[in-house]
Amino acid sequence: MDPRITTSFANTGISLSLCIPNDKIPILSTNLSEADSIIRTFILPYHKTTIITSISVGNEVSLLPQFTPHLVSAVVNVHRAIKRYRLHKKIKVTTTHSLAILSRRFPPSTARFHNSIGESVLKPLVRFLQRTKSPLMVNVYPYLAYKQSFPSIPLDFALFQPVNGSKRRMYRDPYSGVAYTNLFDIMMDSVDSAVKALGLPKIPVVVSEIGWPSSGDPGEVAASLENARVFNQRLVEHLRRGEKKVTVYIFALFDEDQKTGATVEKHWGLLYGNGSRKYDLNISPPV
Repeated sequence: MDPRITTSFANTGISLSLCIPNDKIPILSTNLSEADSIIRTFILPYHKTTIITSISVGNEVSLLPQFTPHLVSAVVNVHRAIKRYRLHKKIKVTTTHSLAILSRRFPPSTARFHNSIGESVLKPLVRFLQRTKSPLMVNVYPYLAYKQSFPSIPLDFALFQPVNGSKRRMYRDPYSGVAYTNLFDIMMDSVDSAVKALGLPKIPVVVSEIGWPSSGDPGEVAASLENARVFNQRLVEHLRRGEKKVTVYIFALFDEDQKTGATVEKHWGLLYGNGSRKYDLNISPPV
């Protein structure tokens, strides 16, 4: 939640989802004044000129034991703080999850959350989100699912194979009978099924991160510039067709050249680290 970044999007018409750092979660769970301070410092001075649609309390902390016991209370307190300023209908409070929260993903109709967090964390969290009309936010990475399951998942299935392809692949869930032509829809339905397995009604899901890397370490041949372009363009086209009505945030705008770790972690940007364009991506709505 950098005020410089928030200010730079003022009067642009671009909406932002802001994230509270993970290390703030424990104190936010017990200290409403801390939540109020965050809203007064990072939201109130900017929300009239910059479109802020949501606040994520932490990122991918659902399975981290140092944060798990505090997560729901922290989300509730931030919501209470923003409701005090009557902004709760404009700015939704939630938290972001990785799909590691699923202990089972395939077939999608049988997906389940991990037992360690299903009843104790995710059930009360989803109930709160439904009550406040806030979305469940998940980071969805078909590339990682493809890589982890290689060679059982075909590359073209992960890349949104062409709609009119003569040899279009299809996966049929043996229990629900639903037929799938891409990995993204399977991953999204897995989340829906896991929520249903908790005995809860369906909740709107926002994809807080999705993308495809343009480069990787030796051997990661699927991480390529062309595959990144194809995936992101076909994702946009898939969403335009309305086959899956969902809000997505493409990860990321820029490469993270200074990031440590595996090479692939640095190359998810639509732009290079210097701001130059990698490839053409048509995101404009059809005329």
